[in-house]
Amino acid sequence: MDRKKYILDELRDRNPFRVPEGYFEGFTEELMCRLPEKPVNEAKEVSLYGRIKPLLYLAAAFAGLIVLFNTLNKTTGDSMDNTQRIVSTTSSTLSDTVEADEDAEFLEYIEDMYADKYAISYIDDFMNNY
Repeated sequence: MDRKKYILDELRDRNPFRVPEGYFEGFTEELMCRLPEKPVNEAKEVSLYGRIKPLLYLAAAFAGLIVLFNTLNKTTGDSMDNTQRIVSTTSSTLSDTVEADEDAEFLEYIEDMYADKYAISYIDDFMNNY
């Protein structure tokens, strides 16, 4: 065990990997010679229609979206009128109900606050005189 530890301690300070001498001096030239030659592609000539085609597709997409939104707006406009009528009717009925509930709650609150029998008789006398 001590021998293994000694060997490890000895190897810890040195690098066991070595590069042959002169390896990196001609490396680039040697690698470039080994690679196959790549053919040079000439630029293709693009016609006027080829240049304008993406813009035409974009314009057609926008025109389609405009037609779609106008169609949806017309169909939802009719249903919105019906919905607004229902909402206004419901809200007016609901507001009447809420007002009646609030009045009842207020009167109940007043009665609870002034539950003194003398105060109630005074209020009744006052209300009967007018």
